[in-house]
Amino acid sequence: YMKLKQLCLSRSKQMILHDLNAQLPSTGVTVLLGANGAGKSTLLNVLAGISELDSGTLQLAANTSVCLMPEPAVFYPQLTVVEQLNFVANLFGQNFDPSCIEAALDVWQLQAVKDKLTQHLSLGYRQRLSLAQLTVAAADLWLLDEPMNGMDPEVLSVFKQQIEALKLSKGIIMATHIMHEAQELADWVVVMHQGQIIYSEAYDNGTPFHELYQQSIQDHQASIS
Repeated sequence: YMKLKQLCLSRSKQMILHDLNAQLPSTGVTVLLGANGAGKSTLLNVLAGISELDSGTLQLAANTSVCLMPEPAVFYPQLTVVEQLNFVANLFGQNFDPSCIEAALDVWQLQAVKDKLTQHLSLGYRQRLSLAQLTVAAADLWLLDEPMNGMDPEVLSVFKQQIEALKLSKGIIMATHIMHEAQELADWVVVMHQGQIIYSEAYDNGTPFHELYQQSIQDHQASIS
């Protein structure tokens, strides 16, 4: 498990994350649900080591490698798709197998644009390239911020197949508002509201996400009224 204990983060004297406490599984898919501004992206940035906490402790297993897929996707604009993947592979892998690049291009259907500059990619292709980067980075923990935005049905199908296969050996934490698709993949669900975690439980595929989310908000509001 990874443990979040009393995590607090503020910006310009405004509290963004407030006293977060949770224990999340180190493998499988954890889905973060919450309205815009609930703190989902900030929490992913904290887990990735990008945002520094004001207080609290975050415990990951020793030597856990972490890779973040931000929203929007960020690439070097002067690099082609294949050059971007090579850059990431060299950054993460000491004994890198070049065939992994070709495999990632194939899996995420990027062969047609592999020599195109990243700055000229459509949203859908940018999402595919972000996922291909994670594939070649081969990190232990994947942090995905709205990964299904802009995906056509064919790539969404590939995404779900890949996540189902990878979640047996990796931790995948995914922030999304596409509840129906995420519901099919989830092993654990976290609901965030106004910078707090108000629900964190294993998911048994019973309650639809939209009902679980609304009930969590209602229960939280009732508890503080």
